[in-house]
Amino acid sequence: MSNPLDYTAGWICAISTEYVAAQAFLDEKHDGPEFVSTNDNNDYTLGRVGKHNVVIAACPDGEYGTQSAATVARDMVHSFPNVRIGLLIGIAGGVPSQKNDIRLGDIVVSAPRDGKGGVFQSDFGKERQNQEFQTTGLLNQPPPILRTVVAGLRAQYESDGHRLKETIDTTLENKPRLRKKYRRTDPKTD
Repeated sequence: MSNPLDYTAGWICAISTEYVAAQAFLDEKHDGPEFVSTNDNNDYTLGRVGKHNVVIAACPDGEYGTQSAATVARDMVHSFPNVRIGLLIGIAGGVPSQKNDIRLGDIVVSAPRDGKGGVFQSDFGKERQNQEFQTTGLLNQPPPILRTVVAGLRAQYESDGHRLKETIDTTLENKPRLRKKYRRTDPKTD
């Protein structure tokens, strides 16, 4: 069994589809935790991504929204007290435009700009056809360490490109049961 004190990054998935994908992309899977806090209802998957020990949990089936994610996060940090960075990573919506050609299957990393935190809660803004996104509320900026990582990733991407497609293809090759549901769709069907 794994020691909960060894985990410093938390990954929360809103739905089971995201949880399956998260597990598939672990570089190494670890045994379950030795113990969790009393009244912690989360199901955990433990593993390593790069050099980071990561704890992954999903919101309960059929529960959506910030309250459910906050409850998962609260229980996670009680059971894994050394988690210092928590991320909600998952499926999102986007509207393609001339400026931003967002398509189904794209990976998007948000970063602060124009005095805004870089992450928009779905009910903190509105989008009108042929108009800019109008913010109706703000979330805090991510911590400096995450913003620094994003800057480094952006520089690496501009310099060397990325290996996202080959990483996804390799993962799906190693997990054939996931190919049909998790492959990127043809852009013509987007």
